[in-house]
Amino acid sequence: MQKLNTPLWCAIVATGIAGLAGCTGQATHIETTKAHGSENRATTEAAVGPVVRSIEDYRKVRFIEAFRGLEVADGFIVINRDAARDLTIGSASDALARGDAELAQNNFSSAVGEYRLALLADATSAEAYTGLGTALLGKKKDGLALAAFRTAVMHAPEDLTIRMKYAESINRTGDLEGWAGELENILALDPEHGEAHARLAVARHYLGDRDAARREIALADRFGGNVPPQLRVMLNN
Repeated sequence: MQKLNTPLWCAIVATGIAGLAGCTGQATHIETTKAHGSENRATTEAAVGPVVRSIEDYRKVRFIEAFRGLEVADGFIVINRDAARDLTIGSASDALARGDAELAQNNFSSAVGEYRLALLADATSAEAYTGLGTALLGKKKDGLALAAFRTAVMHAPEDLTIRMKYAESINRTGDLEGWAGELENILALDPEHGEAHARLAVARHYLGDRDAARREIALADRFGGNVPPQLRVMLNN
């Protein structure tokens, strides 16, 4: 077993694989020889930390480390301070800015780690939960993203931009009723939200209510929503 040179591994990975910049520096090891016997493998792994056998393993280890200090309870993101007790927590605004910069570069695991630090500094930051949700979508962690956006809405219930992100994360899970319900919540706050009307038209169509879908299209057109052309064709047939 050879100990992984983490900075070198980061450089190698960054050269050939997009989106893996910003290594965390977690103790990580790469297996170069086959261990003999399960007891030997278990003892070795316990002694030196996670064993990385592939780039995919490395991605998983990085994400687990980036998410450390957060967990999901009852559908919401909550703080686990015991798991984060050895992390250095600074300014929430600084961590948020770093998260936004990583997200802009599609460095999703690094962004998750920074938004995690922002939340450890300020567990009420709707902006940090929203950034976290967006980064989790980039990692294709749709269930975790849904929890992040739901938590953001809890802290900023009248922020329609956040609510739209939450609605779309519900849609990604295939919950059409839930998607339509959240769009209705948005329209209760702003009846002239054209994009919410446009998306509700799609939801109503797939839920089998063509008349309601047509009504939503009319409202979307009135308030500047972007109705998919295919939907108009389907409803005219």
